[in-house]
Amino acid sequence: MLLLAKYARAGHCFVSRTGPKLFRPKGTSRGFRSSNALPTSIEADSKKKDPTEISRAFNDAAPGKLNIAVIGAGLVGLATTAMLRRAGHRITIFESSSFHAEIGAGIVLPPNGVGVLKNNLPELNWENMQPVDFRSMEMFNVDGTYMETEDLSEGWSKYSQGYFMIHRVDLHKELMRMALEPNAIAFPPATIRLGAPIRTVDFDSDRPSVTTSTGEEFNFDLVLGTDGIKSTVRKFMVGTEYDAPATQLAFYRWMIDLRKNPGLSWIRDDRSTPGPTMIIGGENIMGLIAYPVRRGNVINFSGAHFDTRDQDAVDWNSEVPKEAFLGAFDDFADKFKALVTIAERPGAWQLRKLPPLPTWIKGNVALLGDAAHAMFPTYGQGFAVGVEDAATVATLFPSGTKKSDIPSRLKMFQEIRKPRAEHVSQMSTDAYKPPDEKSPEGSFVGWLAPELLDYDPVAVTKAALSKI
Repeated sequence: MLLLAKYARAGHCFVSRTGPKLFRPKGTSRGFRSSNALPTSIEADSKKKDPTEISRAFNDAAPGKLNIAVIGAGLVGLATTAMLRRAGHRITIFESSSFHAEIGAGIVLPPNGVGVLKNNLPELNWENMQPVDFRSMEMFNVDGTYMETEDLSEGWSKYSQGYFMIHRVDLHKELMRMALEPNAIAFPPATIRLGAPIRTVDFDSDRPSVTTSTGEEFNFDLVLGTDGIKSTVRKFMVGTEYDAPATQLAFYRWMIDLRKNPGLSWIRDDRSTPGPTMIIGGENIMGLIAYPVRRGNVINFSGAHFDTRDQDAVDWNSEVPKEAFLGAFDDFADKFKALVTIAERPGAWQLRKLPPLPTWIKGNVALLGDAAHAMFPTYGQGFAVGVEDAATVATLFPSGTKKSDIPSRLKMFQEIRKPRAEHVSQMSTDAYKPPDEKSPEGSFVGWLAPELLDYDPVAVTKAALSKI
């Protein structure tokens, strides 16, 4: 089972940057959308606004509401925005990319992450995300020999939230709808500035500011850095010595649409319950995992391997030569090779993690998600722990929060979240060690521990608030 989570989570990749534009959602679209188009109508403002005018507008929030900047529009950034939107706060997202194209891979969402989303974003339309239930794990040897199928239905039944496999793009679109679409939540939507990379962050007052690459400066009551493992906000907070180092571990990643390749449907259909298929024992590939997303119509593949490239000299998520990619699977059985040779543009995604940071907070600025605690995907917990951060922040900053309370609430956020996230990250790291070097938390039993999968960040936060 450790192998399952090890290869189940994928990172995001954004498109190239363009000049910054201020975007606001418009229109009154209603109801469920089944298409793959962006779930919100977003249009550029037709009139160029004076930066001073924009800054002044950002400085003013309604009484009892905070003016908040969210840096980064990835999964955790959008989830954080949506949860804070439910409190009526005024939120501006700064995103360095322009979302001209969305690419991604599969993501496994364990019960603790599902529970946070269901309880804190009840407006989510799960059908939009086209989830597949995770009920069993099928294992083969690289030579094609069937090993076993582990039925997990009974084990997961104690977690009523569910355990799902989802395409990352579908999850991102639904969270974007929650953050930006006018009628998605009964509070004003956030504003998003696309193509707006952050150049500097000023922590030195109770009105922190961010400056974009164009020199525009904006002040806020609270700034939240959700800008991922390469976080700019983190760089200004703690320095570059806490960047994620190379590990020489990577995943080959690709996807297959079974509607276009019905001859490969056996990987989905030759089993009684849905779930991942694991192929192990290869000379070059530590393990290949395949699992269904988009209601079972698309299969996500991740092949873990040692990366012999200079990882600091290449992009962290890059296309690889097809010949080298195919060669890594030379010892796979023909039925498995058929799943490999069809890959059109295979990529290599480097596995990196952050060391424990000295702090997640400075002034009225905080780090969340991968910006604070990027971890190995061993337990499929990266996004789940990130949305735990989001729910904690939303609980600490309800409507009516006083601006003078922001520093103490951020201190509480760090006290609640930092030990939890660092513990899960250490568990994920331990799983890569030889058995005699693992801590108890890095064992199979530790991975199934109720305190991991049944964790409720809102209950923990409310308990902390009750003591002040």
